[in-house]
Amino acid sequence: MNKLKLTAGSLTLILVLSACAPERSQDQGTAAADAESEGLLVWAPDIELSAIESQVEAFTEETGIPVEVVSMPQDDQTEAIVLDGPAGNGPDLFYQPGVGNLSIQGLVQPVEVDQEILDSYSSGSLEALSYDGELYGLPAVVESLALYYNKSLIPDAPETVEDLEAAMAELTDDANDQFGFLYPANDFYFSYPFMAGFGGYIFNEDSNGYVSDDVGLANEGSVKGASLIQSWFESGYIPTSITIDAANGLFMDGQAGAIINGPWARYDFEEALGEDLGTAPLPMLENGEHPETFLGTKGWMLSSYSDYPEEATDLAVHLTSEASLKETFSATGEIPANTAILNSPEFTEDPMLAGFATQLERARPFPNIAELSAVWQPMADALTFIIQGDDPAEALEEGVEKIEEEIEINYE
Repeated sequence: MNKLKLTAGSLTLILVLSACAPERSQDQGTAAADAESEGLLVWAPDIELSAIESQVEAFTEETGIPVEVVSMPQDDQTEAIVLDGPAGNGPDLFYQPGVGNLSIQGLVQPVEVDQEILDSYSSGSLEALSYDGELYGLPAVVESLALYYNKSLIPDAPETVEDLEAAMAELTDDANDQFGFLYPANDFYFSYPFMAGFGGYIFNEDSNGYVSDDVGLANEGSVKGASLIQSWFESGYIPTSITIDAANGLFMDGQAGAIINGPWARYDFEEALGEDLGTAPLPMLENGEHPETFLGTKGWMLSSYSDYPEEATDLAVHLTSEASLKETFSATGEIPANTAILNSPEFTEDPMLAGFATQLERARPFPNIAELSAVWQPMADALTFIIQGDDPAEALEEGVEKIEEEIEINYE
């Protein structure tokens, strides 16, 4: 019964998207002329929508090519394009944070642009949208985590984990919902930095790239990072039931001194805390190293089903130009994947971006192999057991075993 309901829901989604998409002509003719008559279709997430609509209007004025922008949640795009692409109803460009699975499924095609354009993108962002030596998308925004803190509770940004733990000890009063520091520890995206800072890694690398059969999430460094995380729960500093929504709410209500989150949370936090809000990189660990966050890169992917790849690529270049990304940054607060913007005084002198600017230098792209998909749930389960008191080494070893089993079943 549940499977039947899911199928019906998927069909409804397909019909809605099909109705929204421009019809595709079977007559190829001159691609540019066809594109001008039929137009391009773009799937964009809601957070980008207003800025994107403005930017495609400028593109149409310049080129004569109409562009239809359809709101499509980022998490739904892959499943939808699998169904809509072969039917000719899929997008020319769609917006995603990574490319490994998309390439393996044949959903994207390589992007070809001049080196001068490639040189405009920030360090690491092109790597994040490449797979097996091919570039499949153009970067729009980069993101990583940083520490937000409430200056009225923690006047100076914690520089070390010891500083942060001192704030936890001073401010935490669980009975009255007061905390020094909160974050969703069972979310691997948020907890991995502490494991990586001690020497943990997801997949090892050799001269040929990532080695999927060498998983380092139960090594000595990972265990040490997980043990640090567990100590905060054992000390009663962080409740085991904490979620990102609960942490955000307590922080905005002035009931938490610090929180880990990304640049997307900035505007909500500023509205709640005003001048009391500060940002800082994640504090240094006891080994003298800094937590290593993920460098996320979201960009415009060129669909393998596009009939107009050159025109769609031109649109992707337009959407990721300096002018367009400045507009996106103004509308969303998301950090542009553009070197000129990142080095401009407008960016470097913004105190709200100071913590992120430093942390981005300590961030690394996600491993750009499909096997990464096998990591998230087993590590979420392992972290859940760890914050509930299970032995960190045993929980991580069990998680790695599950990762290796899934890789063997689905990727070998």
